[in-house]
Amino acid sequence: MILQSRFYKSKKLLLVEDCEPVRASVKGMLQQIGFEQITAVADASAGLVQAQKQQFDFILADFQLGDGKDGSQFFTELKLQGWLKNGACFAIMSAEPVRQPVHGVLAGQPDCYLLKPFSYVELEKKLAKAFQTGIALRKIFQAAAAADYPAALAQADEVVKQYPALTLQTLRLKAEVMLAAGDGRSALALYQYVCEQRDFSWARLGQAIALLQLARFAEADAALQALLKHEDIKPEALAHLVQLALAQGELAQARDWVLELLRYNATDNLYQQYYGNLLQLLADDAAATAYWQKLLQQYRFSAFDHIEPYLALGRNQLKAAQAADLAGFNLQLKQFFDTLNSVPLKLLTVDSAARQKILLAHGYLLQGEGAKSEALIAEVQAIEFELPISSMLDLAWYYFASNDSQAASQWLQQATAAANTLSKSGEGMASLIVKHFSSMLASSSKQLRVWQQQGSQQLQENKPKAALQALRSAFLLCPGHSATALSLVQVLGILPGHKALKPLASGVLQLLNSQALSAKDRSRLAGLTEHLPELYLE
Repeated sequence: MILQSRFYKSKKLLLVEDCEPVRASVKGMLQQIGFEQITAVADASAGLVQAQKQQFDFILADFQLGDGKDGSQFFTELKLQGWLKNGACFAIMSAEPVRQPVHGVLAGQPDCYLLKPFSYVELEKKLAKAFQTGIALRKIFQAAAAADYPAALAQADEVVKQYPALTLQTLRLKAEVMLAAGDGRSALALYQYVCEQRDFSWARLGQAIALLQLARFAEADAALQALLKHEDIKPEALAHLVQLALAQGELAQARDWVLELLRYNATDNLYQQYYGNLLQLLADDAAATAYWQKLLQQYRFSAFDHIEPYLALGRNQLKAAQAADLAGFNLQLKQFFDTLNSVPLKLLTVDSAARQKILLAHGYLLQGEGAKSEALIAEVQAIEFELPISSMLDLAWYYFASNDSQAASQWLQQATAAANTLSKSGEGMASLIVKHFSSMLASSSKQLRVWQQQGSQQLQENKPKAALQALRSAFLLCPGHSATALSLVQVLGILPGHKALKPLASGVLQLLNSQALSAKDRSRLAGLTEHLPELYLE
């Protein structure tokens, strides 16, 4: 044995294996090695539950886990949720050779792979070497995580001196640190140096990524296209062809590359979001809505169910409600609430529930339930967590609808800064989404002024029906604008009462009564209310 049994005695290990006899066999080997604190489960879902409860020093997961997430997806979910202990050793077992990631060492990958069948001696050797390697490289990862890239590079040089056997692995990590630091030129030189010694897939891919970072797009495209011929590296090459297309503004080409990536792994949540977002960026809202609905129907209550399709579909339904006529508004808004309220409880962590509440608050604003809307936003503000860019934009959208342009601008600035940070690491989608949203918000602001002016002018010209249409559109875009809402009440008092207008009248009145109006506006509201048909006041 490489490490003594007493070392393993104090370590906590999680074993995830769907085959009971194999699980029992591997557990026996682990006990023979020296592990005493072993938690054994049959699938990734149970593994996630255990990882949430306690932190493990070692995690050993089978690649094929039957229905549900495989070992690689389990690892990704652990990282995403922050349930993977710093310095933990993660090993994947498989009865067949597994394609190992070619790039992304710095972002975190499984520490080792075990090909079944194996003996307890082979198992201990793999785990011990992976653990020791993790310890040797730990300071590089820590410095990189803190964005202290000079320190990370210095630590890499120290590792090469102290552990010559880890030179190749350290150079691979060092090149990725250079890319993270935005030093594509140095990374390209290092990858070229490695390729001169020996032809490694990761070094060839690294060259292409460095060329992409340096905006040498033609060379990057040629390098990535050449890598598509090799199955071991094709998924990563496709992923960076997506980023290349995004960098060049070729959205349709990016969509097609994403679609090919999803043929490799249809349940990849990241590229599912990419595909839906690209449909939105290509102004195909109907196709995007249909895609999000398809994902919900296909994966609802499965191990691949995720919060993002619910939120994305909800956004589209909310936009559809804003644009709907009187007859279609209630149906569209009902579909919005049905979607967001159908999110399974297992997906509603503290963070995801907060993201859901932001959108629900916007929906309640459209319904005229201002107090309920504000209460939800207050709940979100009371939680300390880092919002993803999409939810930052949701908040900007909410505050625009609330007529709080300052707060809307602040959240848009935060989203822009976050997207710019991602752009530096080669992630181009976020910046495009923020730019698209910024354009939409600017257009909405301009349209709001047009509708408000049209409504006021048509009121003066005694054209209440035309004024109603313009002011209703302005109200749905910005319910928090009290002047618009008051003008809408004025129009409703001029027109004959109609049951189709009752929900609108009730919503406007309810919202105005929940707002902190000035004494002048409060007095005006009281006067206008006297002229409303009794139907609206019931």
